[in-house]
Amino acid sequence: MGRKRNQGKARKAAKAKAREGAKENVGNNQTTNGQQQPLAPQMEQLQVCGHGLNLMSKAVTNCTLFIGAFEDAFRCKADKDGDSLSSCLIAAEDATKDEFAEVWNDSAKMEIVTSYFLHLGAQDILEETYDSARVFAVFARYTEQQTAVVLKQTQALMHWPKIIEAFTPSDMHTLVKFYRRRIPCSCLDNKYDEVKSIAKIGVCYNPECSVPLEKVERSKTMYCSRCRCVTYCSNGCQKAHWAQHKPVCDKNTDIKAKFDAKQQNT
Repeated sequence: MGRKRNQGKARKAAKAKAREGAKENVGNNQTTNGQQQPLAPQMEQLQVCGHGLNLMSKAVTNCTLFIGAFEDAFRCKADKDGDSLSSCLIAAEDATKDEFAEVWNDSAKMEIVTSYFLHLGAQDILEETYDSARVFAVFARYTEQQTAVVLKQTQALMHWPKIIEAFTPSDMHTLVKFYRRRIPCSCLDNKYDEVKSIAKIGVCYNPECSVPLEKVERSKTMYCSRCRCVTYCSNGCQKAHWAQHKPVCDKNTDIKAKFDAKQQNT
């Protein structure tokens, strides 16, 4: 019995020591150089959401150089030449392809890159910096589709209408929905409730379209029935653009046919 009492006393002493250590750590966290630190900023820091991304992960840290280089190359091309969105994205890929080949050729790393863009864009929406959120949505769409087409081969072609539609300034519905569907948290639920009644905007690929900026309500657009890679606001615009679109359409249709045949044989 004496032995058990001694063991019980030892356990109580250990617990008391642990409690004192915990109190000391709390005190150290609340004071710096003898000055009391407010708890609010500490609690705020603990509550910051990564929107599905572990910002302290080494894998994430290793991809940040690529992310910065890709964004710089995209913005440089856009500012210098004012080219189309697709041209700027392809230029950014070409500019980073060699130096960051280990990222472009690794689906796991590309998924981290996409998640990082989603994290940045979701935070931009919460901070109401919507132009920046649109850019990161385009980056996320592009890297997401690159992974599907090139690395995982679960998709035959890049779906450019889906990439471009995220960049439409008047379409907050599509922008918020894009992020909300891809992040695991509920941070954008309230924002989506605010914008879900806004009509989604589509793109007419006929450069001679009479609609301002070739933007039209998406429910009124139609895909090219052969390649499904472009959209139009009317049959008239599709016919007017056919001569220009036909070479690309033939190429894309051939790629899609080969992809479908390969999928059936596997």
